[in-house]
Amino acid sequence: MAIRAVLFDWGGTIVRDDSLVIGAPTAAVAAFARKRLELAVEDDAMERAFHAVLPDYRPGVTETAPHLSRLLGAAFTWLGLAVGAGDVEACARLFFRESTHGLAVYDDARALLASLRYRGYRMGVVTNAIFPASLFEPKVNELGLAGYFDAFVSSADVGLAKPNPSPYLKALSELGLEPQEALFVGDTAATDIAGARAAGMRAILIERTDRARDRAGFLVIERLTALNDLLGEGTVA
Repeated sequence: MAIRAVLFDWGGTIVRDDSLVIGAPTAAVAAFARKRLELAVEDDAMERAFHAVLPDYRPGVTETAPHLSRLLGAAFTWLGLAVGAGDVEACARLFFRESTHGLAVYDDARALLASLRYRGYRMGVVTNAIFPASLFEPKVNELGLAGYFDAFVSSADVGLAKPNPSPYLKALSELGLEPQEALFVGDTAATDIAGARAAGMRAILIERTDRARDRAGFLVIERLTALNDLLGEGTVA
């Protein structure tokens, strides 16, 4: 069956940095709580609370997926503070902005997305993140990627994380495609590749610091633009 869509991991594949830096975001939440909610919350206390409620994560093993709003609500509860749902959502938006302000798109990703869109491929993102997809929407626009992704699925919305196949299957459902019609590209074998294969998709690992090679039945590439050679030069039928 011909490939009609390409799905991507987000951090480390499309954007340069998906590391979660807790300090600055939690400090921003604490400042919001002091100024807007008139709560006595110190920066270090909010950081401790967030770490306390943040579950352990082991790539390739952990499949439960936390959601930022619930984590922040739990952190306020841990501090013995009652905060309304609307204020927790405002804190979540602030936390996300602080966490992702330094993201930058890989040059090869920008070039490939433009090429695939021109050639008629459908595209999407499947990412493990504590952030729901709704928070990513303005960031995608800010990064100049609006119009490229037909589906954007976060594990936070599904409740299950890669390598569980559920996030992939949700994206495929949104695209109206079968697993055999889509290719997945990610930078982590234990989550991205294992999950895509569990969902019945073909998968490619990107390692920009290594030589491209076959590994355990899947291809490894150094740059995303190598997909143009793999998919061929034509348009989608």
